[in-house]
Amino acid sequence: MERITFEQLPQAVSTLIERVEQLAGKVDEVLCKAAGKDTGRRNLLSLDEVAALLGKSASTIYAMTSEKRIPYRKRGNKLYFFEDEVMQWIEQGGTSGTGGEEDFNRRLEALRSGKKRKPGSLQNNR
Repeated sequence: MERITFEQLPQAVSTLIERVEQLAGKVDEVLCKAAGKDTGRRNLLSLDEVAALLGKSASTIYAMTSEKRIPYRKRGNKLYFFEDEVMQWIEQGGTSGTGGEEDFNRRLEALRSGKKRKPGSLQNNR
């Protein structure tokens, strides 16, 4: 490589900038292709990460899972959340897709009608 004189400096810097931009473009292409590949693995979130994502406390997330209001998986005593499912749930407005209040009321009425009560004679003899 020959030495660059002071007079050649502006052109040398210009050439250097062009080459760096070309390299940066190629690096971006490679990174985008690598990021675009589906590895088949889903990103798991912890309870604390889901709580932070939703701006809720961990106990609120526990309550939401027990009421099946948020998508989750459970293995033993451990709760698992898939990021894509949680994001889709958020995009759907935070509904579990189970029918909402109408479904809840229908199930509640079915439970009430199926409940057996003590005969009136037993309730009065306390």
